[in-house]
Amino acid sequence: MQNAQNIAREALRELLKEGKDPTPDAYAQAYCAAAKKLGVVVEMEFSIEKVLEMLESEVKESLSNKKFKNKNEFFIALTKAINHLNFSKKNFSTSLETLKLLLRLLATYPQKEVSTFAKGHLIEIDKLNSKSMQIWRERWVEQVKKIPEIDILDSLKIIEILSNFKIPHSAFQKWQDEARNLLKGSKPSKDNQVKLLKSLESQILALCAKSAESPQNPQTSQNQQTLSNAQTPKQQDFIKPPETPKKPSQYKDVMALPIDAVTTLVSKVGMQEVLHFAEEEFLKNKENYSVIVFGIAEYDKIKEHFGLEAAKRILATLGRLLKQYSNARDLIAYYGDEEFLACLLGREKEEAIAFIYNLDKIVNQSKFMFQQTRITISLSAQVSHRMEAKDLESMLKMSIEEFIKHKDSQGIIKYDA
Repeated sequence: MQNAQNIAREALRELLKEGKDPTPDAYAQAYCAAAKKLGVVVEMEFSIEKVLEMLESEVKESLSNKKFKNKNEFFIALTKAINHLNFSKKNFSTSLETLKLLLRLLATYPQKEVSTFAKGHLIEIDKLNSKSMQIWRERWVEQVKKIPEIDILDSLKIIEILSNFKIPHSAFQKWQDEARNLLKGSKPSKDNQVKLLKSLESQILALCAKSAESPQNPQTSQNQQTLSNAQTPKQQDFIKPPETPKKPSQYKDVMALPIDAVTTLVSKVGMQEVLHFAEEEFLKNKENYSVIVFGIAEYDKIKEHFGLEAAKRILATLGRLLKQYSNARDLIAYYGDEEFLACLLGREKEEAIAFIYNLDKIVNQSKFMFQQTRITISLSAQVSHRMEAKDLESMLKMSIEEFIKHKDSQGIIKYDA
């Protein structure tokens, strides 16, 4: 009793000190605070109505018409309602992100009607909440970084299907035995799955090469053999067949290269792999390759006049346009900031200059829109050729420096015109 009186006096003193009116609610809070100071545990009066006032409307509606026997029953129901609400919000967010992911993939579809449809829906979703759009973009970049080479496919299912094929080919049947042994045990690791698929790929490539070397017409081959047996001409009578022109190099694993999330082009890291491949081909076979560093002419003026958001949107749109002209022989990458880089395998000087002229012409004829305003752009570029350079590093360094120096003009496009 003495403790209760001391707590009551302390509570009243605190209320007067703070200048608060001693209303029942204020006094109850002050009483509990004073009790806590004196080391006495006092339970506040529980009110469902007060708790409901602090809740979100969705949870409040689900609990307001229910009756509860005690406090524990109420808190169990409250926890369930909050968990359900959080699950619904998370599920909606996941569905929205999945929708955006699928629309992003459709936006790169070669058929114009499909890609335009996807881009239109993406714009509509982005208009809903610019903040959520930015969060989604950041998550998109993180997700793209995590995607391994074959994660898009269920490689285990592919191996299982291939292991049941009935093909009378000894090498393939041997591969099937390996696949069945792999599938017998516990689920094989992703590395083992990839290794097995790679071995199958090498077998198929070897078979294709062998098929290409063999005569296409068996009857012709038989006639040639008969003629050879009937009459054996002298060695000097043979006419040496003309040499088949060597097929230009191509980068076979284009689909495995990392992609820049904004422009959908090959990223800088991916382009480094392509450049190393081109350099190896040059050192082995003396096959020339050309490098083009290019970007939007007067890009800084576009940022100044239309704003950074408009400039970035134009850069992203340009990247998606350029993707249509990037292939296994002429690869285009987003190289960072405002720079793009193209590596043209087996291309001579004239071909490289014609390539960038053609791109510039396409860009000039294209429409770049931002908030219903058309922005006209042209390309600035610098071209370098491996035959004329000491090494890859010096060639890249010179091209980038020259591009930066002349980026407000059209660079090589203007000077060679």
